[in-house]
Amino acid sequence: MRRAYLLLSFIFLYGIQQLHAQHGQVFKVWEDSTRVQAAPSALNHYYKGDFTPLPKENLNPGFTKSVFWIALTVPPTPEDLLLITDNAHINILEWYAVTDSVPMPLYVTGDFFPFAQRPVIHNTFVFPLQPKTDLYLLKVDKHLESLQAPFRLVTQEQLAQEMASENLLSGLFTGIMLLIVLFGAFLFFTTSDRVYGFYALYVLSILLWIWANKGLGFHYLWPDSHFFPSRARPVFVITNMLLVFQFLQHFIGIKKDNWAYQPFKIFQAIGLCFLVVILWPTDYARFGMVSMVLQKALTIFSLAAVGLVAVSLLQKIWQRNTAATVYLVATMVLLVFITIEIMYYLGKLEIPVYFVHFGVFTGAALEVIIITFALAARFNTYRKEKETMLRTLTDTIIAVEEKERKILADQLHDEIGSMLSLASLNMQAMKLDEVTEMLDQLSHTVRHISHQLTPVAIEKYGLRHAIEDLVKMANGTRKINIELVLIGFSPATPYPSNTEFTIYRIIQELLQNILKHAEASNVLIQLIEIELEKSCSVIVEDNGIGIDPATILRSVEAKVAYMEGKIIIESKPNEGAMVNIELPLPEK
Repeated sequence: MRRAYLLLSFIFLYGIQQLHAQHGQVFKVWEDSTRVQAAPSALNHYYKGDFTPLPKENLNPGFTKSVFWIALTVPPTPEDLLLITDNAHINILEWYAVTDSVPMPLYVTGDFFPFAQRPVIHNTFVFPLQPKTDLYLLKVDKHLESLQAPFRLVTQEQLAQEMASENLLSGLFTGIMLLIVLFGAFLFFTTSDRVYGFYALYVLSILLWIWANKGLGFHYLWPDSHFFPSRARPVFVITNMLLVFQFLQHFIGIKKDNWAYQPFKIFQAIGLCFLVVILWPTDYARFGMVSMVLQKALTIFSLAAVGLVAVSLLQKIWQRNTAATVYLVATMVLLVFITIEIMYYLGKLEIPVYFVHFGVFTGAALEVIIITFALAARFNTYRKEKETMLRTLTDTIIAVEEKERKILADQLHDEIGSMLSLASLNMQAMKLDEVTEMLDQLSHTVRHISHQLTPVAIEKYGLRHAIEDLVKMANGTRKINIELVLIGFSPATPYPSNTEFTIYRIIQELLQNILKHAEASNVLIQLIEIELEKSCSVIVEDNGIGIDPATILRSVEAKVAYMEGKIIIESKPNEGAMVNIELPLPEK
């Protein structure tokens, strides 16, 4: 309940604050194009009337070479008020309280100073008002960059509610995007498909850009850096573009023969050059005019890159590429939220505070969630293709093995068997009874081995007859009593040979295990075809000493797994065992 209250209060707080802001406070601004005026000089300009009212309490000169002074007049109040400069990326801010016509310095902060130097620990810049002071001066220095800075007054209680809601929502969105990063990394290491690796890096880069844009990066990741805070956003903008190009090449299939392939590579090379210039190890003061030119060039480069991506996506959509459609829709969602935030900072749009602080976060989260669903579908397709390929390969291997067994069985049965029969006839003619008996036994053994290698009865009479023949042969030993219950599997409508051979081998191996290890006297074998469910059931029970599935039935389990079936083994020492197998059946 408390979290819901904080969230609702956060969403509706701006409306209350705007009513409060319109009463008893005035913001005025003066532009110092020389950038050398100190606080006393700025105060003199205020008294001369050089300050002009600030429209909508929003400082918005755009790209500028000047420094700006903000004058805030507010009647003394018993409330502990705070001034929020709602921009996390101002290089230098100097806060003065005017007492007896003298500006008294209170705080100096900004991106060029450690985060801990801020008067209030906040992602943007917050300055406390003094109880008995009615005039304040704020120096805003972001020369050679684009400057937009909305101002507003809040109480400490209101700020605490905002921060609680912001922390909650920031943690929520960050957690969502980190999970997606881990998901992409998992798919990459699972499949070795580079599209998932580039996607994970792309989402991580978006997250870092959002953190830099909201001031969270300066707060938590690089709080003591004087070099990176002013460069963080353009760095992550460029890395986003580089990773987008890499991701799209694999996601929508931009090959070397595609017209967009070379432009993609050219834009990537230009982006790397931008990165080198931005991260060149020199202080910002020496960066000077290069910084301003670079930012304008980066804006043009970004628009051109977006245009290239849009055209390549539209071409793929025309070719009915589903992935391109998904990516375009996802990107449009993000662009809508980015446009809303830009319009707010330009003073062109009044929006709820949620969209001010979390519009881009929301758009980015929706974008990556949409793309993640597409990648999950891609992974599912990939998995099914691999399973189909594996099954086809397994079917081929089994068919080859059965063919080799048949060749060997035919040789045993036809060549060696016939030779043994001829030798037996000759021995009979010579009346060598003992040798004749031995040759008959040898001939019988060869015939048995032949049937073990490949059940000829399946090819001639079908699976049903082959299993009946197998049971009859085992009962012929008179060492065990086997009862067979066989329903279905008409020889007139056989299943594919691989299926019938596999079912036969399963029953054959279960029966051999019983004969070798179970010491059983009675066995019940049930094979039931269930045509409506396109499946069959194999149940083998015995009254022996039990079996150890881990050491005896691995071959059977492998065959069941190959057919995507299920096996249940119940066994107790000296109480017999039961093996229950359910197997799906293909179309006849």
